[in-house]
Amino acid sequence: MLFDKTKPVVVLSWMVVLAVVLANVSVAYYDVDLIPGQHYPASEMKDVHALVRKYMRYSTAASSFVELDKGWRSCGLACNSPDVDDVMLNLTWRMDLPLSDGFIAVHPRDKEIVVAWAGTHRYRALLTDLAVFPRPYIAGTSMGVHSGFYDSVQGMNDRVGERLERLMVDHPDYMVIFTGHSKGGAEAALSALDLVRSIQGLRQRVRVWTFGEPRLGDAQFANFYNRQLGSVTYRVTSAADPVVAMPPRFLFEYCHHNQEIWLMNARGDVYVAQNNTECTEDPRASISIDFYDRSIMWHKNYLGLPPPDHAEAVFSW
Repeated sequence: MLFDKTKPVVVLSWMVVLAVVLANVSVAYYDVDLIPGQHYPASEMKDVHALVRKYMRYSTAASSFVELDKGWRSCGLACNSPDVDDVMLNLTWRMDLPLSDGFIAVHPRDKEIVVAWAGTHRYRALLTDLAVFPRPYIAGTSMGVHSGFYDSVQGMNDRVGERLERLMVDHPDYMVIFTGHSKGGAEAALSALDLVRSIQGLRQRVRVWTFGEPRLGDAQFANFYNRQLGSVTYRVTSAADPVVAMPPRFLFEYCHHNQEIWLMNARGDVYVAQNNTECTEDPRASISIDFYDRSIMWHKNYLGLPPPDHAEAVFSW
């Protein structure tokens, strides 16, 4: 019997077709299965690392957009990655007073609507960071929240909510991801907290991924946040990042909300902090690093992101 030379070609062709189909199949959002109080070696954290890198790309991209017509690929390396290559921008904003920048995007392959808030990439954003005096989060209460971050979110959140409601109707099976790095992480958490209280059905679909997030408010606020969103929030911290230790706890008794995922080193070994119900941050997590041993380089390195040349945009006023 003669060997049919066409068979390997046919088989290879079908393999290529199958690979293309699988690459474009929608992948539903999945939650990482982590146990508070546990350490995990980097070798067991591939799924967690993949999510950290993906959402850090969005957080990095949020610092790059000025206008919608620039398009998704305008932010350089962060946007030109296979895990976010089919993202479609839906809304971008750049506000000066109160200051905030960010975007809403739709990711069909992963069935996600993403709301990303920008970090401190404009000089005037430093004024927002330094506005640490607390203000009541809910009128008539003593629940204190960082006034700078609160004002930034309030300036844009109505518009974000209106657009988000329409997208949730258009994509009823999509999860909604709020994300941001540094100042953007604080704003993402506040934005999500506000909108789950006003948009019907959002609470069941929302997840919050923040990176290098500073403390947002006092113990009352942290406990309120934990009751509302603590179980669906992943507050990622990196080794000796100094920003996550700010504002210091002695200042207005600020403390973090749940749930911290501490990337302990450059390899990505993980410690999952024990959830707190009072203002008692887990002493085995990132708070264990003395402030004088921290370095801003760790704030700029979350498993290699953001890359140093991630954006066409420059640090501006």
